[in-house]
Amino acid sequence: MKNEKLRKILIILAIIVLVIVVLFLIHTFRNFVIIKTLQNNVEKYVASTNYHVKSITTEDKSTRTVNYYKKDGKQAMIMEIDRDGEVSKQLMYNNGERTDIFYDTPQEKTVQLDSGVALWLGEISNYLQTDNDWQTFIASMQASIKTTEYNGKKCYIINNFPTSMVMDGEEKNEYYIEKDTGLLVKSNIDSTITEKEYEFDNVSDEVFTEPDVGQYKIQDKK
Repeated sequence: MKNEKLRKILIILAIIVLVIVVLFLIHTFRNFVIIKTLQNNVEKYVASTNYHVKSITTEDKSTRTVNYYKKDGKQAMIMEIDRDGEVSKQLMYNNGERTDIFYDTPQEKTVQLDSGVALWLGEISNYLQTDNDWQTFIASMQASIKTTEYNGKKCYIINNFPTSMVMDGEEKNEYYIEKDTGLLVKSNIDSTITEKEYEFDNVSDEVFTEPDVGQYKIQDKK
């Protein structure tokens, strides 16, 4: 009698474990398929050579607004930082041969010509990037994915998906990814909130016109 009861208990436990494993696999495969689809969808936008990205980042008492433009071999980035009402600007221009950086603060206006600095802030990235499918599958195990609508766009909210884009020490990473494009529209990284807007194939050549250098103090090259 005792053996029979023990056998029934073990069968029930085995069924419970099997159900948990099946549900876990369903969860993981669902996440994997969603992530792979988003990774593939965003690739054509990452490869685009004509686009504008506007990013607004809010952190503590500061707001950073970045307008990044790319057209063929040219790049321009206009960054405005508001700290407690004090606004400073940084303008970077890459004409394909060199990068000039203009600093406009309440105290002074300076320029660094031919800085040698790579202009990357604002470029479109695959925020769900992994090294391979196996890494994507492993990361999908712990990720949480929900559907939502944000600013009129159908999105996935993706939490706790560890990728190469996540910095060491970050405790929270939450991404709002547009379903159709795979583009990031909002992120919340350790309470730093960033919202993004995109425009493609409509960048004017005028945005790459640099300010008058004569109005800036030229910094010595280091």
